[in-house]
Amino acid sequence: MSPGSLAGAHCGKHPAVAAVEICTRCGTFLCGECVEYFNEVTPACAACLPLLKGSPASARARVSPLLTTLGFNGLVAGLLVRGRSGLAIWVLSFLLGFAGIAFGVQELRLIRAGQAGTRGRAWAIAGLVIGGLFALGFAALALSFALFTWRARGTAG
Repeated sequence: MSPGSLAGAHCGKHPAVAAVEICTRCGTFLCGECVEYFNEVTPACAACLPLLKGSPASARARVSPLLTTLGFNGLVAGLLVRGRSGLAIWVLSFLLGFAGIAFGVQELRLIRAGQAGTRGRAWAIAGLVIGGLFALGFAALALSFALFTWRARGTAG
């Protein structure tokens, strides 16, 4: 934190003392006596530090692997179902899978910024690994569809 950004600010617990940091989680001004650090770099107040250290994985982190798994399964199921129903399954799996990837990325960014507990990291990474497989499968599907369409147009003419 740059000293200029705290000019004139005082500690939330000790109003007579100048603030040296701001709690990353709640935004409270902190003096040198009150500031504690999460992961040795992220300033936090005494009330927020335990929440950052040991808070359970967020719903966003836990739902990431679930959504990417549903997306991957929908990708496979769409191959087994013909016609518009199969296409509808693919569209739904696309939405679910990429939503899971987005949730995983968002959770990891919040953890890195010190705004989410570290227990969600494993869930988010699992979601991104499954999401990577899902994205590769979807890319292969799109490529095979493009090749099939290109060949069909070539033989039709």
